[in-house]
Amino acid sequence: MTRPKRIDLPYALYHVFSRTNSGDIAFRDWKDEQKYLSYVEKYWNIFSFRVHAWCLMPTHFHLLLESCDRPALSEFMRRLLTAYTIYFNRRHKRHGHLFQGRFKSFLVDKTSYLLAISRYIHCNPVSSGKSKDPTEYRASSMKYYVKGGEPDFLCTKETLEYFNGNRKDYEKFIREGLNKETKPPILQQCFVGDNEFAHRIRKMLSYVNKKGTKAQRAHLIRERKLQEEEKTTAENLINAVARYFGLSTSLIVKGVKVRGDIGKARMIAMVLLREFLPWTCLQISRYLGIKGKKGMGYYMEKFKKNSDGQKIMKEIKKTLNYRK
Repeated sequence: MTRPKRIDLPYALYHVFSRTNSGDIAFRDWKDEQKYLSYVEKYWNIFSFRVHAWCLMPTHFHLLLESCDRPALSEFMRRLLTAYTIYFNRRHKRHGHLFQGRFKSFLVDKTSYLLAISRYIHCNPVSSGKSKDPTEYRASSMKYYVKGGEPDFLCTKETLEYFNGNRKDYEKFIREGLNKETKPPILQQCFVGDNEFAHRIRKMLSYVNKKGTKAQRAHLIRERKLQEEEKTTAENLINAVARYFGLSTSLIVKGVKVRGDIGKARMIAMVLLREFLPWTCLQISRYLGIKGKKGMGYYMEKFKKNSDGQKIMKEIKKTLNYRK
């Protein structure tokens, strides 16, 4: 069966999960779990996703994510899984892919199924036999729903509003699902919702992709606005690097192969663009005029071994007004 094309929309709720290759253990201890969540926090900030729930199981994970104005689920997950796999392989002295090649995501009817998916995720440790009590499972967002103290990237407010903010009532709701089949039905391998919801999404996509429609015009306006915002951010980052080194911005972005301070400035600019923007490696390479066989990966690895460059980047970041 042909796998369906991934639906990537702004202001959309997704249930995302992925399993490891051949049943490998992906989260061996507390340190692994915290590292994974640190990457979730990092990329949540870059891509402006809202995280409603998570659960990290030994061989797989569940995330309940909501996009904002930027439809970038694939790039968000690609960065998250790549970063964690690199960390995991280094720490545990292994190599190769950790998770299966393509993560799975279902577009969720938020109005009807936000609570259902939240309960399914938080009941997962018990239904999988890894815990007797969902509130005691360490690698889950459930403890924050019950006890508070949520990290900035976890959005509990909307879910708890269904219970008038009462955390005990939410806990009761979760416990009521422990002896039930809590997995919502999946429609067309894409949707958590009814036929009307699926039809509405398909219809909206057809309008967005149809030339001259009001939906497409609105989509293009939003895209242009995002691109302008990203361009402004990129220019601000390049300006900050140029000021530090006393260089013109054209020397940093024109793409000439050089050594010395200009080469170091270009390398630092590359890392900053990668850290502050949701751009792909290809977008950054084009912006900086990087050509040839040595792509972003080469320069990123080179930067990791350059202690002087890392020190300079920290000093430059102190001059920025972005939250990082």
